Amino acid sequence: MNNKYLLIMVTIFTVIILLSGSFTSAAFQQKTPVSDSFNFEENNYQNTPSFIKSSDKPYIVKILYPLSSIPVLVEKGGNFTIDFQIENFDSLSAYISTAYEPIVDEFELELGNSWKTDSTWHVIAFVPQNTPDELYNLTLIIQKNDEFISCSQPRAVSVIDEFSDNFSFIHVTDFHIGDPRGLRENIWETIGWKAAKKCIEEVNLLSPDFVVITGDLVFGQLYPFEYTWEYKKCYEILQMFQVPTFLCPGNHDGYVQTGQDGFKFWQEYFGPLYYSFDYGDYHFTSVNSYDWPKLARFGISYLVFNWGGYIQNKQLDWIEEDLENSNAKLNFMLLHHNPIWDTKNDSLLKNEYGGRAELLTLIDEYDIDAVLAGHVHYDDITSKNDTLFITTTTMSSSLSRSENTYWGYRLIDIQNGEIKSYNYKEPKFSIPSYKLNCKFTDSHTAIVENDLEMDVIVHLTFLLPLGDYNIENGEIILKREKNDIVEIYVESEVEKESDVTISLSLQ
Repeated sequence: MNNKYLLIMVTIFTVIILLSGSFTSAAFQQKTPVSDSFNFEENNYQNTPSFIKSSDKPYIVKILYPLSSIPVLVEKGGNFTIDFQIENFDSLSAYISTAYEPIVDEFELELGNSWKTDSTWHVIAFVPQNTPDELYNLTLIIQKNDEFISCSQPRAVSVIDEFSDNFSFIHVTDFHIGDPRGLRENIWETIGWKAAKKCIEEVNLLSPDFVVITGDLVFGQLYPFEYTWEYKKCYEILQMFQVPTFLCPGNHDGYVQTGQDGFKFWQEYFGPLYYSFDYGDYHFTSVNSYDWPKLARFGISYLVFNWGGYIQNKQLDWIEEDLENSNAKLNFMLLHHNPIWDTKNDSLLKNEYGGRAELLTLIDEYDIDAVLAGHVHYDDITSKNDTLFITTTTMSSSLSRSENTYWGYRLIDIQNGEIKSYNYKEPKFSIPSYKLNCKFTDSHTAIVENDLEMDVIVHLTFLLPLGDYNIENGEIILKREKNDIVEIYVESEVEKESDVTISLSLQ
């Protein structure tokens, strides 16, 4: 890249920052906390109840699990463990409330046993049997002496009717908030992060059971102190997802530049760098494949020493222990750098993908069914030793110059406990963005345009005056009422390369 081109890109990107700095979503009107650690004098979080505070120095509570970026998937009537930190307390209560919805439903959680390990408290929480399927915020109310302290995590609890051997999830990767390289693909869709928001809009229409995002959520490679802005903006945009989201880091998320360590921001906004979770009998191991020592992650603007893969022995030991304890029907691994490819060329010093051979051994030994990765900005499917290695294109950054690359995301469908489909088109391609659109012509009517070469089932929400409604071209799957309004959840099948008008009318 010559200096003139770089100067033009930096100038344009500065304009982008100014244009997108006022981002406000209709579903995200209030101030968002920048982490799961809150100062309660400043907290203005949506749906957080009022509390009493008389101390000159507010207590700090930190929810460690579940988080917006590592939510819990739990059946109605089931239970889960809440992990949080506070020095001590007298009593505790917890409730969940619908996330970013115009009608807020609240359900108090019955709390069971609690215990403490080191500085972390753990408490068992039981979900009421009558809780609707929905994505919820989690709020803790803690009493200490005569003071009441509240702490919330948005989109942290996903309640489902029951786990099934039939489910779907969407793989998104290379989110790249703050990355100017998408300008080369489409300048107007890069400004204001429109491409990322459009992808989220389409994912919400498809309404999978959850989403996994495999790294490079931010850019971290342009100007001094950019992580401060990019992580905050990325956190805000992620709140637009109406389904649970699970994240793992990539190289752009963890550079060390101008005194800022990207991974410190990751841990503050999103939590641990590696972890695992379950969807019923299905296990997902989320790996940090940019596990370089701090000095090796050093960079100066576009000049970074290593942007390829590396996994230290400590994490490899944790991965092996995690897989040893899994009795899942299917095992998935999520990471940024696909381990079937060495990343020696992603290092100025030609450093190889550290820990790669050991990781491939674990994948083979523990019969990992699918490994999901990103990094290269194109689609690829490789089968090796009965493991699928699935790489998905970027959603909003520059594209590989290889053939047939585009912005997109991948739908993975599990049927009867087996991976049924993962390609939009054979032999490797993901779903292209901008092929699925929804427009509300009024509060009662929406038109869904499906330009994809496959049938889809879409999910929409209508907010209407209270009443009983008939639906055309769809099915009402849930209604929530409050005062004089009703929120109606609708499901509709849209055939490939067609459009459907979905309308509601009073009976």
